[in-house]
Amino acid sequence: MITLTTDFGYKDHYVGVMKGVILKINPNARIVDITHNVERHSIRHAAYILNAILPYFPPAVHVFVVDPGVGTERRGIAAKIEDSWYVGPDNGILTYVAHKVSKVYELEIEPESTTFHGRDVFAPAAAYIDMGNFEILKEIENFETFEYTKAKREGEKILGEIIHIDHFGNVITNVPKEMVKDAKKVEVIGKELRFLPSYGYAKKGELIALVNSENFLEFAVNQGDASKRLALEVGDKVEIVVQY
Repeated sequence: MITLTTDFGYKDHYVGVMKGVILKINPNARIVDITHNVERHSIRHAAYILNAILPYFPPAVHVFVVDPGVGTERRGIAAKIEDSWYVGPDNGILTYVAHKVSKVYELEIEPESTTFHGRDVFAPAAAYIDMGNFEILKEIENFETFEYTKAKREGEKILGEIIHIDHFGNVITNVPKEMVKDAKKVEVIGKELRFLPSYGYAKKGELIALVNSENFLEFAVNQGDASKRLALEVGDKVEIVVQY
């Protein structure tokens, strides 16, 4: 199975061409679209998606083309992640799953274009890897990650980071479920939020805290936009006080 995640959108032909390249090499490939609406050039958004999808697929080749450095000296890589593969640019998308990477390789495919490595490098690489053809891989020792700090306790506070804001404006932190277990209320940037099981338990427009489907602490507004209410962005650091 080959999955595709890009920031290409649906207006242009780019995704379709990548699929054509894959199927020309590997006619039996099963291709699954994850999303092509990653925020343009957002490596952090792509990294969040990769971490989120890994548990839900059988062994697969996950192709990510969110590549603001296309055509530069940045490498194209393939990384073995447990029983699956990442194929894409070496630009930090592996950050949240770095501890699961066992081996990493540079892709030895010469692109025709300096602007469309999704077509010329990553699509063919995925097709070959899915077929068990690894001749295009050259093992290397490291890969790029972006600056990222895991959530930690400091006295009565939890120090966390905003790792994603989804389509609904829900603000997702890197604080794992275990650190807020049995919470009744959460205080963040001077606001006290009820800690509830899900969105529907809140009043319409109420700002709340909950554990999301990826088991991270999330701030949400029932039928509203928490990112606007809290004025938080991806990468922001937050101090959280949990009340039990």
